[in-house]
Amino acid sequence: MNAFHDRVTTRRKFLKETLFGVAFLSVSRLMPSEALLAGELSQVPKNLLFFSPREYLIFESVAERIIGLPRPGQPGVKDVGVASRADEFLAGADPEVQDQLHQLFTVFNAPFFTFLFDLRFVSFVNMSGPDKDSYILDWMTSKFGFRRTAFQALKRVSLSMFYTDSRSWKEIGYEGMFMPEDRR
Repeated sequence: MNAFHDRVTTRRKFLKETLFGVAFLSVSRLMPSEALLAGELSQVPKNLLFFSPREYLIFESVAERIIGLPRPGQPGVKDVGVASRADEFLAGADPEVQDQLHQLFTVFNAPFFTFLFDLRFVSFVNMSGPDKDSYILDWMTSKFGFRRTAFQALKRVSLSMFYTDSRSWKEIGYEGMFMPEDRR
């Protein structure tokens, strides 16, 4: 009986979290897009395949906070082109996944949702560095499953785009794909 009860509780919890997620993502379509400064737009590549210019800047900002500042002499997020690599990678994703990611970027950045979730009165891209870190941590540890899942998606794409570029390998002590005898 307890195993059945646990499954029902888990299913109810899943449905509750999913319904909250669907509701928030649905409302995100009604949110106006935030105006970008001309200086920020000049940093965005013109030939984007998946991201809008706004989403590109949001993802780049998220990746910078997740990966962190590079050590001296090491490449950073912009050096490796993490957002551009993610744009190319996500352009080949399933259309349903693409739609969910577009909605995620709207929810993640919109001042309405930053206020709703964390009582912050500013969009993610306009937060200070420590506030961005705190906001991302809030998504990572949220009581809402859809926020934790969204954080995992952002983290995995950021890290995979950074660490699959050979310029990042030196930082983690990886010397490439060759046999130990070839290292001499």
